[in-house]
Amino acid sequence: VRMVTGDNIQTATAIALECGILDSRELQPGAIIEGRAFRVLSETERQHVARDLS
Repeated sequence: VRMVTGDNIQTATAIALECGILDSRELQPGAIIEGRAFRVLSETERQHVARDLS
């Protein structure tokens, strides 16, 4: 499951944890990325990152 939201990263994380979309054991670097960081990546980097996102 991928979650895309306009909320800030803290709110989005809390909602994902509460709804069971994200497990607290999955909270590691790269599990969550903000849109502005994703948009500056190259297409190849985006594909790589998208595979690793929770």
